Amino acid sequence: MRNQNLLLSRGGRGEVGRQAEARGPAVRYDELEVPVDEPFPYDGKHPLGDMCAERAMTLISRHLVTAVREPQNLAAREGMALAATLAGLAFSNCAVAVVHALEYPLGGAVHVSHGAGNGLLLPYVMRFNLPTRTPELAQVARFLGADVDGVTSAVAADRGIAVVEQLRRDIGIPERLRELGVARNQLPMLASKAFGITRLMLLNGRKPTEADLLQILEEAY
Repeated sequence: MRNQNLLLSRGGRGEVGRQAEARGPAVRYDELEVPVDEPFPYDGKHPLGDMCAERAMTLISRHLVTAVREPQNLAAREGMALAATLAGLAFSNCAVAVVHALEYPLGGAVHVSHGAGNGLLLPYVMRFNLPTRTPELAQVARFLGADVDGVTSAVAADRGIAVVEQLRRDIGIPERLRELGVARNQLPMLASKAFGITRLMLLNGRKPTEADLLQILEEAY
């Protein structure tokens, strides 16, 4: 997937246009999930990752919906190609965490695409991280174009999550696990498998228990 982010350097504008139909909304939304959920809340993040994530989010807020709705709009697609590259640089210098940990067993269980699974889970994990990462998520809101002037960090962070939820709706990403064919009795198994990915549990800004992961999945169900 990430190799397609280099289309501009390889094939130029024409190649971006030819690939327009190949990259669906779920793939493009994953390019939002990477900079929003991982580099900013991550414990031990690197300033270079923050810089790349900030620029990626700004580009995504500007171009994502247009790129999905108008796949032959080269300006929007070029903006998203750059955003995807920057998002890749962001998590390469930081990490991925709970969103990915939850998506790995989800994808295996119901064969949902990586982007759709991550995109569905992102706002729920953002809300989980909110108590310990409010200032960072308030920054996310600003980068995504939310109106946060004169409000507290808590209000700004909540508005940022709302922007992410609206973007998800605007491009047709499912909002509930049951829409993907997940059965409620699968949730404990998904939480257990995700919790077993220790490296991602340790990297998250708010350290979850297995019960926390199950609660996130219940809220997403």
